[in-house]
Amino acid sequence: MDNLALLSLLFLIAVLVLGFWKKVNMGFLAMGMALIIARIGGIPDKTVISNFSTSLFISLVGPAFLFSMAVNNKTMDLLAKKMMKLTGRQLWCIPLIIALLTFILSAAGCGNIPTFAILLPLGIALAAELGIDVIAMGLIITLACNMGCMSPISNGGIIAAGLMGETEFAGQYSWELFGECFIVWIIITLGIYFLYKLYKPEAKNLELLSDIPGFDRNQKMTLAAMGAVVLVVFVFNVNIGLAAPLAGMILCILGVAKDKDAIKIMPWGTFILVCGVNMLMAVVKALGGIDLLVAGLTSVMSGVTARPIMALASGIMSWFSSTTGVVMPALIPTVPGILQQFPGAGYGPLVSSITMTSFLAAFSPASTGGAGVMAQYAIFSQGKGEQDTNKLFVRLFITSVVCVLISVGFSLIGIYNIL
Repeated sequence: MDNLALLSLLFLIAVLVLGFWKKVNMGFLAMGMALIIARIGGIPDKTVISNFSTSLFISLVGPAFLFSMAVNNKTMDLLAKKMMKLTGRQLWCIPLIIALLTFILSAAGCGNIPTFAILLPLGIALAAELGIDVIAMGLIITLACNMGCMSPISNGGIIAAGLMGETEFAGQYSWELFGECFIVWIIITLGIYFLYKLYKPEAKNLELLSDIPGFDRNQKMTLAAMGAVVLVVFVFNVNIGLAAPLAGMILCILGVAKDKDAIKIMPWGTFILVCGVNMLMAVVKALGGIDLLVAGLTSVMSGVTARPIMALASGIMSWFSSTTGVVMPALIPTVPGILQQFPGAGYGPLVSSITMTSFLAAFSPASTGGAGVMAQYAIFSQGKGEQDTNKLFVRLFITSVVCVLISVGFSLIGIYNIL
């Protein structure tokens, strides 16, 4: 059994290495690896398939369907520009306003990836026009997308709740986790804001926001549908995975949006990544891989170092893989076992240490956040003395390392145990 447990962990490592090296979808790769290791371990195919979380899949797909419609008909883009225009001539506060807007949209159910796609180009363009550090603006937007998505109705929060739901802590800590994400978001955002002097724009006005049209009929109805979904989820405790597609189909029937166009831009690869890795993790757990991993981690831990060690492990993993798709499914299931050895570490603080550190590592150019910042910078800096790509790569990776170390420090001094 110990050999099977070790082999299952090696299969998990193989998924991480091959996925990063060959740039293939780790979800499909994890499904294939789950089949192989399950056959070796005597687990039937039917059992492997049953570990595909349909509830998680629906909870992720539903909101993405509705918000993809809002992206297609430019509702989200126009909403962002209108909120930016409210700043008037107070240009110093634009980076803070765009950070707040990004956080709110991500937390409201749009999720980190769609919000990132909407607001990063706008943020980079605004930073270039303001004459402030465009990379710092990209960092602020990336951070807000990732921390905001830990809301109980957004993709990160839904994934965390699903993972916690498999333990005795089901139904707990979702709001505490989001609250701590909010605190860390404020601290790191203000740090970037003042460190890179984003409060000192060179521009006196913004032509980009000078002529913004009003919302048309379709956009107003889209906003109303989004607001209605958030309302029924919070007030009537309706599952967002069911409420959001219902609202989306009503928009389609009324001629406001087209379902086919929304489906085309939905992040299907991310859905497969999350659910596929969950399938593999279920097999790894069944073969004793999680217990073996817990034993390895606890052997180098103490009651004081449990949180920072888990934080550091999650940060290192996140430099080369997805937080929601790989790091959270791999490490959150180990928390109950760690608590058996070190009950004082606390379930919530350990989950917070894992989640937030891995998100702070997302500034790495090898991750979606850092790579997106590099790509947008390249687009907006054409013909304007483009910064050397290698230097930009190093800058982003160093930023990621520093933020991971800061998060490890937060976990050590108890920031992730405030709520």
